[in-house]
Amino acid sequence: MNTTLVHEETQDTITICKVNDGSKTSIFVVSGVVNHENDSVFNIVNVSELSGNPSNIRLDSITFSIESGLKAIVCYRNQPYTIPFEGRGKMDLETVGGLFGHEINLVLKGTGSFFMVFDVSKMGV
Repeated sequence: MNTTLVHEETQDTITICKVNDGSKTSIFVVSGVVNHENDSVFNIVNVSELSGNPSNIRLDSITFSIESGLKAIVCYRNQPYTIPFEGRGKMDLETVGGLFGHEINLVLKGTGSFFMVFDVSKMGV
């Protein structure tokens, strides 16, 4: 399932593709092109939209490729985590037990294109 989000102020557009929404895990591919310097904030993972009615999610890994000139910051709405991304690579959070939360926001700063894959586990299903 693909969902296109448009930022109200900047009109920047991203696409969220829910590749897998299984009984225990979900995989999201998030990509887009940011054309405006103003920060754009998008809610990319919302627990209420996942199958199985989980009470929480655990972010296990993020694979990313972010064009020079653009910075991406991943944060939970209900937790104090701020994870900055620039360049390309993979962040494996499963080795430290993952990061628990409820809704994941993506903040985009600068201009350029990006591609990110989020692997999350569902908790309380």
